[in-house]
Amino acid sequence: MTTLIPLTLHLLVLIGVYELAAGIAGLTGRLGWSALIDEFERSPGLTFVTGFMAFAVGAAINLAHHHFTDVPAVIVSAIGWIALIEGVMLMVCPGPLLRFSRGLVRNQQLISIAAAAAGIAFILLGLTGRADPTIV
Repeated sequence: MTTLIPLTLHLLVLIGVYELAAGIAGLTGRLGWSALIDEFERSPGLTFVTGFMAFAVGAAINLAHHHFTDVPAVIVSAIGWIALIEGVMLMVCPGPLLRFSRGLVRNQQLISIAAAAAGIAFILLGLTGRADPTIV
């Protein structure tokens, strides 16, 4: 797939590695998604710091890559916005987000497979994609 700027491809690979690692951690039992949500509910400080980190990552992606020129760029920019919004929600009002997340992770194996599959897809898209500044 072709994108306008090379940064899109690099960010896809990095996001993909993160998603693949999260999926593998969930599949191997290294990380229990429900236990993670329990920990957030017990620790407002941890929730706030995690929210700040998600906000910072989302903000950094959006500052460096705010492009909606092609499908790969839209994926990266959307992930940046999702991380930014998730971070703000974790800092300000984590309850609704944690309730929503608890519903998603009821089947840890399924959500972990989905994360790993998305990670592999993003990595492949980033590694096989091509940057062409003339596609505008």
